[in-house]
Amino acid sequence: MPKSSVRFLPIQTKNIVSVKLLKSPFENAFRDVIRQARREIVCLSPYINSAGVSLLLNAVENAKTKRINILTNLSSQNIVDNVTQPAALLKVYESFAETTVSSLAKLHAKVYIVDEICAVITSANLTYGGLKSNFEYGVLIDDKTAIKTIKRDVLDYASLGHAFDQIFLMKIYEESKKIEQGQENQGRQRKDSELRLLLEQQQKIGALLINHYNNDDSRHRIFTKTIKFLLQKYGQLTTKELYALVQDLHPEMCDDTVRHITNKGRDYGIKWRHHVRQVQVSLKASGIIASQGQPRNHIWTLTKK
Repeated sequence: MPKSSVRFLPIQTKNIVSVKLLKSPFENAFRDVIRQARREIVCLSPYINSAGVSLLLNAVENAKTKRINILTNLSSQNIVDNVTQPAALLKVYESFAETTVSSLAKLHAKVYIVDEICAVITSANLTYGGLKSNFEYGVLIDDKTAIKTIKRDVLDYASLGHAFDQIFLMKIYEESKKIEQGQENQGRQRKDSELRLLLEQQQKIGALLINHYNNDDSRHRIFTKTIKFLLQKYGQLTTKELYALVQDLHPEMCDDTVRHITNKGRDYGIKWRHHVRQVQVSLKASGIIASQGQPRNHIWTLTKK
C-alpha cells in the first residue's frame, strides 16, 4: 500500500473559518440548514430511511425546483437490515426536480452541503435515529472557500459510485417489500420460515445488484474514474498497489473467484483485473496515464486529468 494514506490538507482562506458545533438533538439544526437551499443539496449518508427523508422534505422549500445528489451504501445486507431503504430513495426521486443516487460500500462519512452556503460534517445518518434520537455530534461550516473544497472532494468520491436510477430502485423496492414482515418482527425470535424468506430475498436483491455492477458501460466508467482518482490522490502506484486500492473501493465488483474465460476456453485470469487492465491500456493510449518499469511491476502516474 502507499505510505501516505492520510494527509492533512490546509485550506487557504482570507478569514478564519467559521465553525459552529452541533450536537443532539440534530433535527432543528438540520432543518435550519436544509431550509437555506435554493438550488442544490449534496447528501452523503451510509444509512437512509423514510423517517430521515421525511425530515429532509419537510425542511426543504419547493423541492420540485431543486436538485439533490445522494451517496449512500445500498447493499443487500443494509436493505435486509432495514437501515437503507429503497422506498426512501424513491421518495426523493419523486420529490426533487433532479435526483442522483449512487452507492459505495466504503462510505462512512455523513456530510450535508447546501448550495455553497453551508456544510455540515457529522456523525448523523439521514435517519430517525441520526436526526432525532441518537447522540450525535458535528460541525457547521459557512466559509465559502472551505465549502467549495469539501463539495469538490465529496463529489469526486461520489463519482466513483454506482448510479441507481428510479427504474432500478423500483425493482429493488419490489423485492424489499417481501421482507417487510420479517423486518417488523426484529424484536422477537424469528421463525425458520421467516429466516428463509430473509435469506432468499437478500440473495435476490444481491443478484439484482451484481447484474447492475456487471454492466460493461458502467463498469468501464467506474474503473476509469477510480484509476484517475487514485493516481491523483497518491501520485504514483505500482500495479499491485493500484489493484489493491481498486478492490478496496469496489469489493462488490472485484470478486477474485470469478475468472474471465472466452468462448474458446482461453483464461485471461481474474475477471475484474482483466477489466482494469483494459481500462489502463485505454487510458495510457489516450495519454491520460503513463507507466514505467518492468511489465509485471509497472509504476503508474497520472499525466493529465
